[in-house]
Order: sequence, then structure tokens, then C-alpha cells
Amino acid sequence: MLKLFRCMDCGKEFDFDYSSVNLDIKDDDPIEEVKKKIYECGKKLGMQFPINICNNCLKPIYDSKNSASESKNEEENKVKEAYKKYISNLKEKFSKGEQDLNKYTEEEEEKKKKELEEIKNIVEQNENQLKSLIKEMENTEQKENIFCDDFRKLETDIYEVEKELSKSNDIKLDYENKIKSFSNTNIFTELFQISFNGKYGKINGCNFSDPNASDNWDSINGGWGYIILLTKLLSIKYNFDSNKYELIPTGNYSKIIEKETKNEYELMLYDIKLRDKFNNAMCAYLEYLGEFMNYLFKEGKIKISSDDICPRIIGDKINNKSIRIENGKDKLDDWYQCIKYLLTILKFLILQALIDENQAFKENIDNIDIINNNDISNNISENK
Repeated sequence: MLKLFRCMDCGKEFDFDYSSVNLDIKDDDPIEEVKKKIYECGKKLGMQFPINICNNCLKPIYDSKNSASESKNEEENKVKEAYKKYISNLKEKFSKGEQDLNKYTEEEEEKKKKELEEIKNIVEQNENQLKSLIKEMENTEQKENIFCDDFRKLETDIYEVEKELSKSNDIKLDYENKIKSFSNTNIFTELFQISFNGKYGKINGCNFSDPNASDNWDSINGGWGYIILLTKLLSIKYNFDSNKYELIPTGNYSKIIEKETKNEYELMLYDIKLRDKFNNAMCAYLEYLGEFMNYLFKEGKIKISSDDICPRIIGDKINNKSIRIENGKDKLDDWYQCIKYLLTILKFLILQALIDENQAFKENIDNIDIINNNDISNNISENK
């Protein structure tokens, strides 16, 4: 007994007789197979069929499918016709090409060969030029590498030269600073410090205090040793040579020698009983100093004569104060003052020497190159 279904489209009952749509459904096919065939048919037609559709409702759809198949066949026929036409055109063109090919003569073929040969020659020339360019480029690269190496070496050399020049400039600046600093110094100001301690004169720490006290003799002798040394250095500086005396600086045992008689005057106080001998030595020194002052005035080293200078030296006195050590407090005070006058004159001479030296440096130091730059370059080249 066949199972009846109600069509979802028309509402009628129907069985699964789809023979009219050529679904290849057999009578003994099970229902599941029928459903599958209908489902596959629907997929081919591009739609999904509900299973409860009767034969009458399904037939128009099938007819539509057949119509679509016919349309598809027409399209295929059109394509085939177009293809045939395309093939025919190709054959025609090919036939025409064969005719054109036959038109080529041996002369034209030879011409083409010549053109081809010319092209080959051009290609060969270009290849040769390319090889030449490559070789030139390699040579240029080698030259560039050599140049780069030389340039780096030159940079290194320049750096070394600049470093040496920097050192030389530092040395030059150091020399200039030292010389300028030295221009503000003086051997006399550095070695001899003259000052006053109340009524006593003082040189390099040696006090010219009471000569009657033996405890002061070393200080007095030392002070005269510095005075003789200072005066000797000043004489050498100004090329002075006394006609009568020669100074012999030997510290505490300094003395003066009379050139003609060879008499020695020892500037050394070691016994108050022998102070006359010491006084004679101090007087000889004052005579030497007065002669020296006159020499400096004549040479233009000082602007005033010994007669006009204050303190003024006359014989064994300076400003009427005797250089001799005599008995009595007043006389001793005169000796103290005379020593102070003497030291004042020596300070004046030291100042004059400093002025002379500063003037000499001033005329030269600002306009002189301490180190010649050419000498620097030569020294650097020799060191390399």
C-alpha cells in the first residue's frame, strides 16, 4: 500500500510518482531513496525541494529545468558557432601569413643577416666598452683606496703635528709667562731684603744693633757680609771698577783690599778693643760707595749726583752721621742712623737696577717670539 502525502502547494494527496520529471524513480525504490533523488534533483536545479510536493506541482518546475537546459544548449551552440568562426579566422590569417612569408626574398634575408651582424658588432663593442669601463672602475677603486689610506695617514700626521704644535705653544706660553714674571723680579730684590727695626737697620735678618755687646757681633758681621756682596754685584752689573779698592765678599769674614798698598780692611768685629780696625774698614767701604755713586751719575744710570743725593756721603759720614763706632750713647746713636742711611742708599740702588731691567724687558718682551715657528716645524720633521 502506497503511502499518501498531502501536497504543501496545492493541498492534495499524492504518492511519490515522479516519473514525469525523469527523476529515474522506480516503483520498488524505498522512500528514502526517492527523497534523496528528489533532493539531488533540487540541488541540480539550484533550489531545495520540500518532500511533500505532488507530481502536478512538481511538473512545472521540471519543465522549467528542461527549458533552462534548452537555453543552455542554445548558448552552447552559440559558443560553438563563435568558436568555429574564430578558428576560420585563424586559418585565414595563417594562410595569409604563409603568403606573406613567401614574399621574402634571399636579398631581404641577406639584409636581415647584415643587420643582425651589425647588431652583434654593436653588442660586441658595447661589451668591450663595458669591460674597459669595469677595468677603469677597478683601477679607480684601487686609486681611491690608496688615496683613502694616504688621507687617513695625512690626518694622523696632521693630528700629530697639531699635538706637537699645541705642546710647543704651551711651552712658548710658559716661557713667555716665566720671562714676564722674571721681568718683575730682580736678583737684588730676591737675595737682599733691607728693612728697619726701630732705630736699627736690618739686612736679610741681620740687625745692626749694639756693637759693644759681643752677642751682636755675628749679626753685625753677617750684615756687612751681605752689604759687601750686594755692592759687589751692583758693581759687576754696571761694569764699575774702583781705582783704589777691591771688595772681597766672604760672608762674616768679608774684607776690602787697597789695590796700591795691598792693605786689607777686615769688616769683621770680633773684639771691641780692635774696633779702630773695623772703623777703618767701614770708612774704606764708604769711600768705595761714594766713588761708585759718582760713576753711576756720569754713566747716566742715576739722575742725581752723589753731592745732591740724600742721604749724602762725605768722607766717613752720611748726612753728618759718622760710620765710626765711638764711645758715648749719642755717638752710638749716630752709628745706628748712619747704617740706616747706608741701607737706604743700597735700597735706592736696588730700585734703580730693577727699573733698568724692567725697561730692558719692556722694550723686548712684548715684541719677541720666544720660540721660532719655523724651528718648531723643522724639529717636528726631524723627529719624524
